[in-house]
Amino acid sequence: MVNKIDHIAIVVKDADEALKVYSEMFDFEVVETIDGPAGEFKAVLVRVADITLEFLQPLTDEGSFAKFLKERGGGLHHVSFATNNIENDLKTLKAQGRKLLNEEPMSLPSAKIAFIHPDAAENVLIELVQRAQSYPDMPKMA
Repeated sequence: MVNKIDHIAIVVKDADEALKVYSEMFDFEVVETIDGPAGEFKAVLVRVADITLEFLQPLTDEGSFAKFLKERGGGLHHVSFATNNIENDLKTLKAQGRKLLNEEPMSLPSAKIAFIHPDAAENVLIELVQRAQSYPDMPKMA
């Protein structure tokens, strides 16, 4: 099952501005920048010590992050928990009757991810992530 918080995701209007603010306050530094599919958004992962945040900046007026920004003005989007066996965790959660947004994990270049519906977790969107380090067939995260 899960073994730590992988990251906390925040939808922002401007990832560079968010980085500036968090860098000035807490010395966060960029770890990785990821382009979303079809240029819909960019994700900027920043870290200080063992704390990782993911700034999600919509780049179009379409998509879930743009909708989130328009409706809520940005803010906390999801909490991501690290796991070493995402497939097993999803089977366990499904057997418990938990509502899942993904019954099978999605494969990214450096991780597998899946989301648990907010209805299953006190109105919080939860992401499970299995990083390449714990999945031998996947490329390592830079």
